[in-house]
Amino acid sequence: MGLIIKLLKLKIVKATFLIMFICFLASLYFYKDWYIRQYHKCVGFYYVNKGDKAFRTRKYQKAINYYKAALTHYPGHSGASCNLGNIYVSFENYYEAVNAYENALRYRPDYMVCRMDLGIILAEKMANYDRAIQEYGNIINSKPQIVHIPFIYSNKKMTTVNKGRALYNMGLAYRGKSVYMGDKASISVKYLKQARDSYIKAKSYLKHDYDNTYNLALTNHLLGDYNAAAREYCNAINIDPERYEAHYNFALLLRSMKRNKEALTEFEKTTLLLDYDNNRKRNKYILGIIREITRRILSEGDVDYLKNRDDITSLNKDDIVYYKGKVIASKQKDYNMKKMLKCKLNKEFEEI
Repeated sequence: MGLIIKLLKLKIVKATFLIMFICFLASLYFYKDWYIRQYHKCVGFYYVNKGDKAFRTRKYQKAINYYKAALTHYPGHSGASCNLGNIYVSFENYYEAVNAYENALRYRPDYMVCRMDLGIILAEKMANYDRAIQEYGNIINSKPQIVHIPFIYSNKKMTTVNKGRALYNMGLAYRGKSVYMGDKASISVKYLKQARDSYIKAKSYLKHDYDNTYNLALTNHLLGDYNAAAREYCNAINIDPERYEAHYNFALLLRSMKRNKEALTEFEKTTLLLDYDNNRKRNKYILGIIREITRRILSEGDVDYLKNRDDITSLNKDDIVYYKGKVIASKQKDYNMKKMLKCKLNKEFEEI
């Protein structure tokens, strides 16, 4: 009896395997296209992996070849297309880069990092501002699913930053359109105002971002809103006191507002922060302005002010060090240097 049961079990197992094999053959026949797609996907992932390794080791031509091979087998791999676009950008082949980014977004419209890269290339390298603004708008208006697993993973901050960067880049694109309009003053002002609105909206996402604050100040400056520009230049300086651009433009603004004493201080800060070797002409120009402002202050009868003020350009040698043509604070005096560079006029402009 036991032998019969064993034989029955063996036959049942064999019959089961036979049925499964027949089902597999039938699925091959009826779903042949599906199996072919899976095969090509596997080959595609293999080449993507090879491409990623080449990309990380900066073997860009090999990476291009691998990614192209991967996309031949699996056109829908958005990561491969986007990386291919990034490589083309490094080779300054912007048209191929755009094609690669567009292919990535065709299969994955919510790939926001890739869409941001596309917008930047369209605006900054191809002057296609309208299309870039459209891409940034898609990022701003997107509603990605927020995933928050405490202490493990959260995409909330990344989503917020992406929207802020999109608004910031949209501001740059509108300002680019404004410059592109040339003599058409009314249209140029319209685009500048749109740029300003974008920067202001970006502030709610990018709380302490130097670039956004600086460009908001610059746009207000161009629009002739000097008090708002001065306030934002001050804010930018306080975010990153060691960036010379805000000091320089703030100094130019103060000079145009006939605030010569404050302008003199900001120009002196600029000379400290400029890399002398790379900015000799600008340094020479600024020193000329400093002499001109000094003469203005003298003509106004403020001799005592010039005598009693601290000359920033002649700081004690123990306070600063000279490195690669640029004056920087030594480690011991770094805090004092940053404190000296900060702007103390922002509250004054808020009250105006």
